[in-house]
Amino acid sequence: MLFHVTAKHSWETCRGRQRAESSEDIFPPSEVNKWIEGTDKVKVLLAGGHQTAHKFFAFVEADDYLEVQHLMRSHMHVGDVDVLPVNDMINIRKDAGDWGK
Repeated sequence: MLFHVTAKHSWETCRGRQRAESSEDIFPPSEVNKWIEGTDKVKVLLAGGHQTAHKFFAFVEADDYLEVQHLMRSHMHVGDVDVLPVNDMINIRKDAGDWGK
C-alpha cells in the first residue's frame, strides 16, 4: 500500500537550529534523517524537503500503517506528521485497460 507522508515542525523545535545553537550535537543529522533510508518493512520511494518551511514530504510503500508511523516517530516529537493512504492511479488505469487510450 502507498502512503503520502508530510512532516512539519516549527523553527522553535527545529533540530537543525538546536544543533547550530548548541556545542553538544544532541541530534546528529545522520540519525534525524535516517527515516529517508526506510526499513525492512517500509520502502521510501520519494523523499523531499522544503527546508525553509521546515517541511518534509515522502511517498512510501508498506503493508501496515503502523510501520509507517513507527518510521516517522522521531518527527512526531517535534511537530505534525500526516500519513495518508493513497491509490496508485497509474496502476489503476493500466489494470482497467485504459492506458494509452
